[in-house]
Amino acid sequence: MAARRSRSRSSKGPAKRPSQSKAQREFVSEAEEILERMRGDLSDLADQRAAGGDVDPDLVNRLFRSAHSLKGLAGMFGLESLSELAHHLEDVLDGMRLGRVALDSPAPNLLDEAVAVFAAELGVLGAGPSAGSDGAALQDLISRIDGAVQAPADRDVELTDLDLDPALLRALTEYEEHRLRENIRRGRRILLVEATFEILAFDEGLAELTAAVREAGEVLSTLPSPGAAPESQIRFGLLAATERDAESVRAGLDFPHAAVRSVYEPPVAESRRQPARVAAPAAPQPAAPERGPKPPASADIESLKSISDTVRVDIRKLDELMNLVGELVIQRGAIGSIARRLGAEPATARVGMELDKAHKQLDRKIQELQAGVLEVRMVPLRQVFEKLSRVVRRLRRDLGKDVRLELRGADTELDKLIVEDLVDPMMHVVRNAFDHAIESVEERSAAGKPSEGSIRIQAFQRGNHVVIEVADDGRGLDLERIQARGIERGLLEPDATASRRELLDLVFVPGFSTRDEVTETSGRGVGMDVVKNNLTALGGVVDLESERGRGSRVTFTLPITLAIIQALVVGVADQRYAIPLNSVLETLLIDVSDIQQSDGREILNLRGDPLLLRRLADEFGLTGGGVEKPNVVVLGLGDARLGVLVDRLEGQQDTVIKPVQGPIQNVRGIAGATELGDLGAVLVLDVAALIEDALRRREAA
Repeated sequence: MAARRSRSRSSKGPAKRPSQSKAQREFVSEAEEILERMRGDLSDLADQRAAGGDVDPDLVNRLFRSAHSLKGLAGMFGLESLSELAHHLEDVLDGMRLGRVALDSPAPNLLDEAVAVFAAELGVLGAGPSAGSDGAALQDLISRIDGAVQAPADRDVELTDLDLDPALLRALTEYEEHRLRENIRRGRRILLVEATFEILAFDEGLAELTAAVREAGEVLSTLPSPGAAPESQIRFGLLAATERDAESVRAGLDFPHAAVRSVYEPPVAESRRQPARVAAPAAPQPAAPERGPKPPASADIESLKSISDTVRVDIRKLDELMNLVGELVIQRGAIGSIARRLGAEPATARVGMELDKAHKQLDRKIQELQAGVLEVRMVPLRQVFEKLSRVVRRLRRDLGKDVRLELRGADTELDKLIVEDLVDPMMHVVRNAFDHAIESVEERSAAGKPSEGSIRIQAFQRGNHVVIEVADDGRGLDLERIQARGIERGLLEPDATASRRELLDLVFVPGFSTRDEVTETSGRGVGMDVVKNNLTALGGVVDLESERGRGSRVTFTLPITLAIIQALVVGVADQRYAIPLNSVLETLLIDVSDIQQSDGREILNLRGDPLLLRRLADEFGLTGGGVEKPNVVVLGLGDARLGVLVDRLEGQQDTVIKPVQGPIQNVRGIAGATELGDLGAVLVLDVAALIEDALRRREAA
């Protein structure tokens, strides 16, 4: 994984570029990286052509893939002229890799110029909307590429002389057949390497054999081999071109049961003379006279200066940097505590004041550094949405359902690590919506719904959290069936009256499913419990709402980042705890007499609304403590609210949450631990777990 960051410029550096849209900056950065790879590959291609020997087919394949990526990237951003140029580059390179375009034709000589023109157009985009593009030069180059393409005949080598099953020959792709003809034309032996693999270890075994054969020559194709094999095994063959004979190749393979035989031996005379058609003579031939005006000077001698202002950084390096910032945050708190102690003593008051002044300056710089590192880690949810779009397209085809996917808020940003862990939970929800929720066309028609189903995914920021909603217009959840299945599995008492919330919570129980049949998509009772566990591990919460016949909505509420958070330090008896500040709505100092009782639960009248209360001492079995004027920390996550009673508030601090080490690592209600300078290590509360447990008890009451 890699995150992207921008190079900062000092006030004394070059002038800033005109403002660009974020999408435009992303395109320029991505395209520039692809062009850099193409320049290096084109340089290697020129060296191989000048040497008059073979051209590495993998090199041409890499160039083709780069041109294909450029075409897709330009098309995605609506840059039709650049997409057209990349398309013509792709045509030339595809012709080269399939033998339709001769390497000594004028077309390959235009590849460097095409890359230069593409780079010049990127420079225009990077200069801002006021810069003008040279569309005439671009179209002229496209015309010259079309005029220079020459398609040589590739059927001058027949494959009838190969000692190979005709069925295997028919299974070759066009590219594989071209490479086979090209190697025969160059006077190489064609060998067939066959081996039997255990099915469970097939991937690893075939990869090892392919790597070993590749050391002896070019692997042309990998095909299943005819012949009987035990049920637990599979037989595969590799078609390879090499200068070595079958015996020497077999001796170099560390596969005792592999068989190597020659399926084509070149005539001696042919193998010793130069091939009739090679990639290029010793020096490239001058191109044919070209039509139209000469390309602009910028295409002949292009600037080596980078177009975009972005570089790629491995996310692991950012994690290391964030850990260092976290350590600085902890040390900053310790320095502040020392400054306060020195300032309180008359003998060291002056030194304490100077240290406190330096501490405040350090505090500002660390805050700027912390904000900068966090900004670098933030990525748009578009990355997740694009993956979900591909899943929806596949499910639409596999399940035969007509479903429209609506995506909103793709530019909402989250921490990179949270985004990566969010993919699987959202995948489960979308699959369930397709398989469980969206009805068949006949069902929807009978219910008066449009034949096309709808799944809407939208994301937005709410305070220090990001909310993601996945809603469908399907059949909704059958609460009666959920209750029956819950009683059947012993999760509910037969004569008990379950609330709506209790029934919906059963969906998140491991192994719970209302489906009688199991499909490849869902129905195994796995998925929603995984969703909940993954969201809880990310410090988030998942909520489910459903209406029979109208559809369902799954809501994820997540913190923006898990790296460095501000925490409210609270005290209960002789213990301290840290509460993530992004979940704290407010704090109140109340009298014990303000606490009311309702159905055995403690509540507080908070400006006319009842607020459920929980005592932190009771949650963790603490003895002692208890004050006449307790503090209430009002916690909020999504739409849920909870008041936590504590003895005292001890201030706010930036914290770095770390996992608890030792024999007892997973404690309900504890998210981790953090170090608070001279206060030592304290436990960090899992707000999502506390709210969920409190609300479940309220429903059960």
